[in-house]
Amino acid sequence: MKKVVYALAAVVLASGCASGTGYGVIVAAGSSASSPPSTAAPAAPRDVPPETHTGKGEGQFAVTWPADQLGFFTFDCPKCAGNVIISTDGGEFGLVNAIGAYKGTTWLNTEPDRPTRKVTVLADAPWTATIADYRSLPQAGAAKPSTGKGDAVLRVPAGITHVHLTAKTRGNIALWVQSDETRDLLVNEIGDVEVDRDVRGPAYLRVDGYETSWTITPS
Repeated sequence: MKKVVYALAAVVLASGCASGTGYGVIVAAGSSASSPPSTAAPAAPRDVPPETHTGKGEGQFAVTWPADQLGFFTFDCPKCAGNVIISTDGGEFGLVNAIGAYKGTTWLNTEPDRPTRKVTVLADAPWTATIADYRSLPQAGAAKPSTGKGDAVLRVPAGITHVHLTAKTRGNIALWVQSDETRDLLVNEIGDVEVDRDVRGPAYLRVDGYETSWTITPS
């Protein structure tokens, strides 16, 4: 087992490395530490058309996403074999730090005074990057477990007061919450976890752990 260490990912939550692949696909039941939270809350969400970028291997692209809107960034590189490192010039800086075939979702523009304008990709195969609004996210309802594998973001509706997380991984697992009131790191562990955390909806939950299989149950 190796651990990824890369200069561009200095603030990315390090993941334990294995020869497997990482996927951020959400399956409803029934795609490193990020920078410190900003004190300013993002603007109220509005409908924004998605933007998609494609490339092969290393590259950069400019982002046209509105500076005042949260974006949800999905990166898909099914034939990647080496390091997959995604960084930005925005407040989050590091978006992805993985090895091998990857598909996962994270967020950007959580810091309104430091919006993302440019994304830098390190990969070794064809890839697709998509930025979409809140409508692209699965919603985790009360007492309805949502399961997935890899990096992902979920919507949590109003009325939720806490979530139960179970996760199985040989690497790192982190859980973040973003709402009008706060952005906070709720979980940051290595290996399997089972925890309860207070979360007040409406909010977004972000799972960081490209090797991780997880279940989140709000209540």
